[in-house]
Amino acid sequence: MADKAVFLDRDNTIIANDGYLGDPTKVRLLPGAAAAIASMRRLGYRIIVVSNQSGVAKGLFDEAAVEAVNQEMIRQLREQAGAHVDASYYCPYHPDAVVPEYKVDHQWRKPKPGMLKAAAADFDLDLTRCWMVGDMQRDIAAGSAVNCRTILIGDPDHPPQPAPDETMVTPHFIVRSLADAARIIVREQNNLQPHAAALPAVETGSSLPDVPSSSAAAAENSVGTLSAQTVDAMADALAERLRKQISEAIIAPDLKSSVDTLAQQMQNAHRHHQMPDFSMSLMLAVLIQGIVFLLLGLGIWDAILYFNILPSKDKYWWLDRIDTMLWAILWLAMGALFQAAVAALYLRHRARQ
Repeated sequence: MADKAVFLDRDNTIIANDGYLGDPTKVRLLPGAAAAIASMRRLGYRIIVVSNQSGVAKGLFDEAAVEAVNQEMIRQLREQAGAHVDASYYCPYHPDAVVPEYKVDHQWRKPKPGMLKAAAADFDLDLTRCWMVGDMQRDIAAGSAVNCRTILIGDPDHPPQPAPDETMVTPHFIVRSLADAARIIVREQNNLQPHAAALPAVETGSSLPDVPSSSAAAAENSVGTLSAQTVDAMADALAERLRKQISEAIIAPDLKSSVDTLAQQMQNAHRHHQMPDFSMSLMLAVLIQGIVFLLLGLGIWDAILYFNILPSKDKYWWLDRIDTMLWAILWLAMGALFQAAVAALYLRHRARQ
């Protein structure tokens, strides 16, 4: 099966940039960008950066400066959250270039999808399973041209308008940050393939003969990555088994079917309105939390009775007291067990966001 990827614009999607950036000392990651990229890659998506760099064509800096900025961005991503970038592609060409050799209306320049097609060939990608995330209309147009799902970063109430020579393309989602985009991708992935395998971190090349300017990212520490993935997989499997056992034990088949249907409807509603994810795990956690409160109340009641049972003329008064104490312990023990189930279900829900 062909692979899948998240294509990311660079400037004002991953790093801050108020103009043309050719100085690696000025690279600043946007808040949450590193963690967002790490979470997307744990789902099995390759992370591929695709950016227009017309500053080269305008003579503001050279391709070596673009490479230096990209490498500094990759270093900071890895340092902050262990986030791995599989490759970065850029287009230094522009139809109105000042530098003659870059005065080309190149297929790699977004809104044209040339960089996405090149990456698809290099990494054997199924573009219909890929995402394109960026802060400009040209990013959305490039992704739509090859049937990627698209996310526009900006103000949902005032999305950026296309340039005069660009066509308006409606994105699938509009969010305020890369972190919000990652939540959308994680949520959509969970609805399709809850147990996607993570990719190993490997160093790859991605240049084409006509544009030798794309750069591959340095490899992650594979031992650390595999360790984290193993822990995540074990926790996910344990939580899923616990959820199924609790569901089968306390919910009748007809009621369970109704609850599953309700949960799916709520999931769909949240997806369309870009609200925080809703899951069956969270619903079960809420229901079981109610049982915990009931058991806690019973335990406290029996504990009160235990202290109120005083010696009397009945020679078996002590037996009633012991019986009451045992019931109090039983209720509290069951409450603790169900509370542990609530915690496991809640952690599972948080892990899927």
